[in-house]
Amino acid sequence: MRYGSDESRELMEILEDVPDPRCTRGVRYRFSHLLLMCVYAVLAGHSAAMEIAYYVELNFDYFRELLKIEKVPSHDTFSRVLRYTDFKALSSSLGEWLRENFTEVYEKYQDKKALHIDGKAARGGSEKSKGEKPVYHLNAMYEGGSIGVEIKRVGEKENEISGLPDYLKQFDLKDTVVTMDAMGCNQTVIKAIRKEGGNYVLPVKENQKRLLGTVNEEIEKMIEKGMWDKLERTEVLQKGHGRIERIVFRMLTDTSFVYEKLGLKSFYGTIARIGVMDKTVEMMKEGEEVKTKSRSIFITDVENITVEVMQKIRAAHWNIEMQHWLLDIQLREDQQTARRDDAVTNGSILRRFCMAIKKQDAELSEKPMKRFLMANEHDPNRIEKLLFKNTAQEEA
Repeated sequence: MRYGSDESRELMEILEDVPDPRCTRGVRYRFSHLLLMCVYAVLAGHSAAMEIAYYVELNFDYFRELLKIEKVPSHDTFSRVLRYTDFKALSSSLGEWLRENFTEVYEKYQDKKALHIDGKAARGGSEKSKGEKPVYHLNAMYEGGSIGVEIKRVGEKENEISGLPDYLKQFDLKDTVVTMDAMGCNQTVIKAIRKEGGNYVLPVKENQKRLLGTVNEEIEKMIEKGMWDKLERTEVLQKGHGRIERIVFRMLTDTSFVYEKLGLKSFYGTIARIGVMDKTVEMMKEGEEVKTKSRSIFITDVENITVEVMQKIRAAHWNIEMQHWLLDIQLREDQQTARRDDAVTNGSILRRFCMAIKKQDAELSEKPMKRFLMANEHDPNRIEKLLFKNTAQEEA
């Protein structure tokens, strides 16, 4: 009862690789069994220790037959599992199982994959009244897939930028364009991306004032000389929810002005193309039509990129933001208040695993997350088929 290649391993076997942090004395349940019950519960929409215990209790006949357990583990037991499990080992094991059992599907742009990286705060995992800062995780997703289980917890004495070089080593960046928000536009991150064989498309904002000022000066010169409207461009018109959004995306192919003014130090010498996005938004506000305009700058080291592809990669980065929305609204990540030890991070990994499994659900992958969770909650056998049975393979 397994899908994937003949070389792929059962989920239970994979979970056996996660180290058991418990003292051997008095152990009543196999650690892999406890982890599997957590996986089942999260796939049914329950990721707090108390909820996991209730879920197992309500489906105890099923779990007794599946795992040969004689008693429902307490919520304290599941709390300790979430707190003390090595989150790096859990992330690695679940990621390995997903890669072995599911064909990775990528959206490609000129034969390059797009890897979106962004940081996300788990706001419920800290106490503001005590001055605690939110727990931050670095997340990644390939365009065409779902958010990955490979996450990095950003420590209290580091920031997202300092944690990115090590995080990037988890991915094969050959023939891959990495996108991030403005945190990635710096020498440390760009050097790490290129060292691993990747390329980048990154926004330039106030954190790079010299570069931003230099590009804006060049734009003004081109407008004065009548060259601005002769640049390569693509236009996008989007309508919906009472607003009209017009995007004009231009590309500067001659970036020599950057080197001439700023030199070749830092990452300036790697910039091959510069994208400029002018966005106009029209909407009704308090009975009146309101129009806003904005301009955004993007840089890339991909020399043969077209203006259409650069705009598409830029727009695709927002898909990881949508994944964050699903985590918070549908999987209630920001409402999880388990704060001790590694409970925040382990819960986050399990919720991302849930999203990856939904992506592979032949029946409900295109349905809302709520529909997927409710279907699983009412039928643990359905979860068993998702985790242990290749229905498509059997039908073939």
